[in-house]
Amino acid sequence: MSCPEHYLQFLHNQAIVIGTKHQKDSVIAPILETALGVRPFAPTNFDTDVFGTFSGEIPRTQSPMDTLRQKCLAAMALSGCRLGIASEGSFGPHPSLPFLTADDELLIFIDQHHGYELISREISIDTNFNVRTLSSWADLAAFAEWVGFPSHGIL
Repeated sequence: MSCPEHYLQFLHNQAIVIGTKHQKDSVIAPILETALGVRPFAPTNFDTDVFGTFSGEIPRTQSPMDTLRQKCLAAMALSGCRLGIASEGSFGPHPSLPFLTADDELLIFIDQHHGYELISREISIDTNFNVRTLSSWADLAAFAEWVGFPSHGIL
């Protein structure tokens, strides 16, 4: 999908808040700058953990889509920015293919000035998601290597 030229002109040099606490802006910001010419930033005092944590320590109380929207709107309200973007991801059973695990990623872009809300979803089975019961340090070391630690965290 291409973006109309007049909208790209509107976006040029506009600030856009990235609703993240966990440095996702390091990946998202350069893409936004290049593709849209915007000035992305992440608020320093934004706590996305209140919407639920990846580890489940703080449960997500709403659907991933509702959590995504609330996260973006909260970052926009906190920063006073009318453009926002946020992501929400989860690992677990594939939503339609039994016995497969999946990485399910959602991304939302909200433009309050024009009333736009764009949502993108990517589901991939190319993931290192796994659950194991380990009984030794050797098992842990082998598992860590298999999932790509330290480039990917382990819970």
